[in-house]
Amino acid sequence: MADETRKRILWADDEIDLLRPHILYLEGKGYSVTPVMNGEDALARVLEEPFDVVLLDEMMPGMGGLATLAAIKDRQPTLPVILVTKS
Repeated sequence: MADETRKRILWADDEIDLLRPHILYLEGKGYSVTPVMNGEDALARVLEEPFDVVLLDEMMPGMGGLATLAAIKDRQPTLPVILVTKS
């Protein structure tokens, strides 16, 4: 699939290395996945480049998932965000 037609996912999780099998699965299904390890990096990436959806861990050190969600929605209110939590 051509890169410009692939759906783009931003995945923010402080344990992103443990999610590598899931990222590989999504990439195998034709998605482009950009992994970041914290809310600050997620917000910076959202402001720099377009994404179709954000997968966002609720519990991260520093800027947590809820604060990151609020910051993303302030700047891009129509961007879909899926909040992921273990709790």
